[in-house]
Amino acid sequence: MQTDHLTLESRHDVLAFDPETLSLVSFRSKAAPEQEFIAAAARLPAFAIGYLDARHQYRLLTSQQAADVQVSVETNDDQRQLRAVYSSIGGHDLRVTCQVTAAARDPFICWKIGLENNAGLQVVDAQYPFVVCRFDLGDAPGSEKILLPHGYGSGRLIERPGEAIPAGGAWSQKLAPDSPRQWEFSARMGDANHYPGMQFAQFVAYYNNRAGLYLACQDTEANVKRFAALHHEAGLRLGVAHVGDWPARGAYARTLEYDTVTRSFQGDWYAAADLYRDWTSQQKWFIPLVKRSDIPAWLTDSPVYITLRPQGILDAGPVAPVNEFLPYEKCIPILERVSAAVDAPLAVILMGWERAGSWVYPDALPPIGGETSMRDFITSIRAHGWHAGSFCSGTRWVIGQAWNNYDGREYYEQHGGEESICREADGSAWRENWDMDWRPSYACCLGAPKTRQVAQDYVRHLIDWGMQSIQFLDQNNGSSTFPCFAADHEHPPMPGKWMAEKMAQFMATLHETARQAGAEGVDGVVHSAESGLNEVCLPLFQETELRIYPPNYGVDIVPLYQYLFHECVVLQGMMGNAPEPYHLALRTAANCVLGGIPGGVLTGDGTLLDKDTNNWAPWEPRVEDSANAFKMIRAVSALRRGPGKDFVVYGRMLRPAQVDGIPMVEWNYNGRLNRIPAIFHSAWQAQDGRTALVLANWTAEAQTVMIHAGRLGHDALTLQVSAMEVHAVALARMDQGVEVTLPALSCAMLT
Repeated sequence: MQTDHLTLESRHDVLAFDPETLSLVSFRSKAAPEQEFIAAAARLPAFAIGYLDARHQYRLLTSQQAADVQVSVETNDDQRQLRAVYSSIGGHDLRVTCQVTAAARDPFICWKIGLENNAGLQVVDAQYPFVVCRFDLGDAPGSEKILLPHGYGSGRLIERPGEAIPAGGAWSQKLAPDSPRQWEFSARMGDANHYPGMQFAQFVAYYNNRAGLYLACQDTEANVKRFAALHHEAGLRLGVAHVGDWPARGAYARTLEYDTVTRSFQGDWYAAADLYRDWTSQQKWFIPLVKRSDIPAWLTDSPVYITLRPQGILDAGPVAPVNEFLPYEKCIPILERVSAAVDAPLAVILMGWERAGSWVYPDALPPIGGETSMRDFITSIRAHGWHAGSFCSGTRWVIGQAWNNYDGREYYEQHGGEESICREADGSAWRENWDMDWRPSYACCLGAPKTRQVAQDYVRHLIDWGMQSIQFLDQNNGSSTFPCFAADHEHPPMPGKWMAEKMAQFMATLHETARQAGAEGVDGVVHSAESGLNEVCLPLFQETELRIYPPNYGVDIVPLYQYLFHECVVLQGMMGNAPEPYHLALRTAANCVLGGIPGGVLTGDGTLLDKDTNNWAPWEPRVEDSANAFKMIRAVSALRRGPGKDFVVYGRMLRPAQVDGIPMVEWNYNGRLNRIPAIFHSAWQAQDGRTALVLANWTAEAQTVMIHAGRLGHDALTLQVSAMEVHAVALARMDQGVEVTLPALSCAMLT
């Protein structure tokens, strides 16, 4: 480290900055002082400012374009603050102030940025701090990993982030390039990839075997952000953009109201997650299920979730009615057999029932099969002690269904669709891209009264039918409010804090709709969203859907969401990925140890879809032993509804215990080599402090393992084994641990 640099020292770290620009040039952990995190580069900016130009195109300015920079240092006792003021940036009358503060007694370094905008620029975001790390941190080759709290429902752990990988017959870098495109809010970049949204927490971490760098925002007021790990020309960029609510000409100057913090840590991704959980668990949104009064008993009793789709076998496929399921009353005998096989009540979730074709919203009523049949079916479901619900299309306006030639443009025009939709920065309609080939649609804005009114009327109809589990915000991954630049909605013409405010208002109206219908209390309505609720929205919902992967199968997937938030919301894992021909057994075992309600997609003969898909696939050919699949669901359901309830329903996930002797099961199917552990396991803490280890054996053979159970204390151990029934076994400790045998297709809990 050069002596002419400005330095800051915290309890754990020593940082160095360019004395002329205040750009970060060194970050070293005191625990591993030989390891330099920051990439060696001639010059890196201290910050970047994203704005819209005269043509409403997204552009970036950086500190390197400032005509003048004034750097100052202030020391007070053991605290030191570095401050820089940047003026006339890129020829614009902008004034940016950056400050970094550290104290020897404090673990965190705190970063702040402020902006005075006298140029009249439409500022979208401020990106600060600007952190670019080395891809090679100099310890064990390939030990570098990035932890990101977003992705489809859980968390991403990107190993060896600097390497290239095969992609579509070619090769591509693992990380996207650090370009303006990665930071802009536009339809081509999606409508949920932000916090609070699919990015469900406010941090990112980068580490290797020696030490890690943790970057987080300590914001309690739902300011919009975007976190990213990107391939910068100098190395790996750990970026955060603070989005929206920046001043325009004549307005106030703004300094971020919250701290962005950095520090080093030692350990794996759990260590980084612990830093964040220590903070988020103290916030207003973190309310354990046991303290909530809005969670009906039927939900925590964990009914097995069964999807029923009355038209079309696939999303991107023909939408003909499914004769086995229509009229709906035909399904009751099928569902009775399923309930008997799993020995549990059911939650029957209808999908793709919309009049104009699967997932067409809001032109959806009456349902396929008729409203009378739907009502009678749900009445019968409720009479069985089961529950009914639906996934929906979220805040989207669907204008077509290619598989039945539905053209909804006239309906859209006649019913005021223009008033509802989100607008891109240039004023154009915000098109949804991922399914436009078969279901063209527009994203809709919760800041538009039309969006909220149409949705409220729709949900009221579902509640009136008798539905209790309503995932209206399917597609709004992470319970995200879609961004919008419209100038005539009830929000500023920019993404910003209004997005969380409108979501809270919207959910309040849905809860009031249920109250007015008398659908509350022990047997009441619950609301859900797809892909893991963001932390801000946890109190607004009772349930969230997570599509899980078994260990050693999902690319870059770790159970970060479960680790952070399981105790605050009921997790439902009816859909998810796992390889054939053991798809259902694997996925159910994974749900067991990850704290999710098991289930599956119903097929016409009363079995469950057994294909390696996270939602739909052709029913034929059958590839899995359905009896084994039902046995696994029965075992997991019995443990979850019985002795495991305090842990895998209400509990907090802990770092897993050491379990030795787990065999790896290898097989080749359709050209894919699979290698999956025979037993999955996890550790949990009940709200009263008791701990338990949960194990699941998805194979058709008994498996014996050795558990190092020191965290369970020194009292006698009890193993609750769940197979066709639940029974308890007293265990003796041995010097090397505890030997546990799990029968075929079973799960167990050690307490």
